[in-house]
Amino acid sequence: MSTFKINFAQCRGLGSPAEMVAAMEEFGLAENEEVGVLHADAAAGATFGTLVRRTQMAVQRLDAETREVFTENVSKVTLYPFGAFPEADRLEVYAGTTSGIQQVGDFIGSGLAMAVVTDPFEVDLLGAVEKLLKNTKKCQLRAVRATDYAANSYMIGTYAPKFMDTDHGLTFMEQYAEALKSVQVRFAGPSARVTATLTPNACFSYSCHEDDQPEVQQILRKLVTG
Repeated sequence: MSTFKINFAQCRGLGSPAEMVAAMEEFGLAENEEVGVLHADAAAGATFGTLVRRTQMAVQRLDAETREVFTENVSKVTLYPFGAFPEADRLEVYAGTTSGIQQVGDFIGSGLAMAVVTDPFEVDLLGAVEKLLKNTKKCQLRAVRATDYAANSYMIGTYAPKFMDTDHGLTFMEQYAEALKSVQVRFAGPSARVTATLTPNACFSYSCHEDDQPEVQQILRKLVTG
């Protein structure tokens, strides 16, 4: 079992796969640029690529002999693998969170000089769980995180119950639909079970057998594309 991410955003104004690949190859991996292109290719009407973002991080080190602590800057590299689907106006980023989506969207707009508008998807978590219950096998609602939950007048805060019974979980979700922060579900994949965590801004993480990843991605895509 491995853990993966798939984060979605609407991205209008994407170029064709050929245009995007050509622009990304031309941009390349310059030393003087904070963000560069590690690779780019096109397949089935989409552009797939990996961006590299290089930043500096201050690290403290100790000289044991002199007992002196000094600070030095080290380079940090963050990878953003992504897929761009111009016909669907959809951007998928396969690492990080909403910040990764913003990084990729900003690069397409500024680095590739494409007039794109990137907006997050909004996911109805209750509707998403109901779709999974209908379209997957052995689906169970496992856990929920809700903000501003108050069991009584003396307690308020984030509440993260786990459920033995999916129906009870759905009742809780209906009652606190406006406060849902994430839900965790489990369902049967082609060769092994899948555990997925869903958020309202369409940033999903999931654990599954590596061979099942393409099919699981398709299941999760349907939660934002209908």
